[in-house]
Amino acid sequence: MNAKTDKGAEVVIFIDQERFKLEDREYTPRELLKLAGDDPAETTLVLKHGNDIEKLTDLDKPLRPKNGEHFVVFHNSPTPVS
Repeated sequence: MNAKTDKGAEVVIFIDQERFKLEDREYTPRELLKLAGDDPAETTLVLKHGNDIEKLTDLDKPLRPKNGEHFVVFHNSPTPVS
C-alpha cells in the first residue's frame, strides 16, 4: 500500500516534456498553461493518451491530473515562415 491518500499527496505531470510536481487536486487548463510559462490567450493545452490527443479548449473547466500524464502546448497563432 504505497498510495498516498493524505492531504499532502503529489502527482508528477509533464508539459512539453518538462516535469512538474503538483499538489493532488483539480487544476484548470489556464493554471497549467501559466505554470508552464505559456499565455492561455495564445495557446491550447493538449492531453496525450498514447497516440490520441484531447484538446482542453475550455480554459476554466477543472481537471484532476493523474500521475505520469503528458500534456503538450499548441500555439494558436500561425508560425511565421522566413
